[in-house]
Amino acid sequence: VSTHDIDQARTAVLDGADYLGVGPVFSSRTKAFEAFAGLEFVRAVAAEIGLPWYAIGGIGPENAAVVRAAGASRIAVSAAV
Repeated sequence: VSTHDIDQARTAVLDGADYLGVGPVFSSRTKAFEAFAGLEFVRAVAAEIGLPWYAIGGIGPENAAVVRAAGASRIAVSAAV
């Protein structure tokens, strides 16, 4: 389930999701968003959600380290490939 805030993440877990997409963390060349969940959302999910999850949105070699430092152990990329 794609989630954009901690309440959506919590609901997805309770509804039986297998894993979560968490973001968008940054702006992306593949999809337009009005707002970005950002690193604060990554930190919140890392602290609370035990289900596997992937940080998504605008992640590439130039910023993957800060996403990792925020608590993400998995990232999904598209434009970076």
